[in-house]
Amino acid sequence: MSDSANPFISFIIPVFNEELNIGNMLRNLYTVLSAHPEWRSEVIVIEDGSKDDTRQVILEEVKKYRGIQLILHDKNQGYTPSLKDGIQRACGKYLMYIGADEEFDSSELPSFLKILMDSGTDHTDIVLGVRWQRNAYQLFRFFLSVIYIFLLNFLFKLRVNDYNWSQAWPRDFFEKVQLRSHSLFILPEIIIRAHDLKYRIKEIPSNHRGRQAGKSSVNIRIMGHALLEALQFWRYRSSPSYSPTR
Repeated sequence: MSDSANPFISFIIPVFNEELNIGNMLRNLYTVLSAHPEWRSEVIVIEDGSKDDTRQVILEEVKKYRGIQLILHDKNQGYTPSLKDGIQRACGKYLMYIGADEEFDSSELPSFLKILMDSGTDHTDIVLGVRWQRNAYQLFRFFLSVIYIFLLNFLFKLRVNDYNWSQAWPRDFFEKVQLRSHSLFILPEIIIRAHDLKYRIKEIPSNHRGRQAGKSSVNIRIMGHALLEALQFWRYRSSPSYSPTR
């Protein structure tokens, strides 16, 4: 299932206050990984100083599976530092972000990996999952998501249908760029810089199952911070000093 010396894909899973979801999430993930040893996968779990029993659950769960690397934050640092820690630790040729809240269905992973493993002339560098339906969202959050995507596409002159869902990227991208974001804008920043560097990006449909248990930590303040960073990055990208790598 895993080849620590030469993994093809590294799955990066930031976790905060997910004691009710992380066990099922890992079980479902490893059900898929067990069926696909050819992926040579590694799993990196970042426990971000949860205030519930998430850490205790994870420490028990990691005993059940091979190929898990565990990063523990003594204090909550936030989603973006956790994701960056996972990216820095990853050794795979490709890296893929997966949420710990069970909203993403791990049974969809073969759709992502099939594209990444295709070495044909139309090879794709980056795969973006797109939630065509978000029936599990409350109306207000759905409205915020639609407005956020519209604003990002308007500001950055792109046609991306989903900026903040499961994504897979080549590791060499992160060896080239210096990401600026400290908020949820990190995933859009990756997409924008990759577009500017001429990486080939493909969107595929993905099912949004909705949170299985617990409560999302995303709120207006967090979304506001992401929007502020989007505006700051738009200003930088519009300046003569802009470089896609720094």
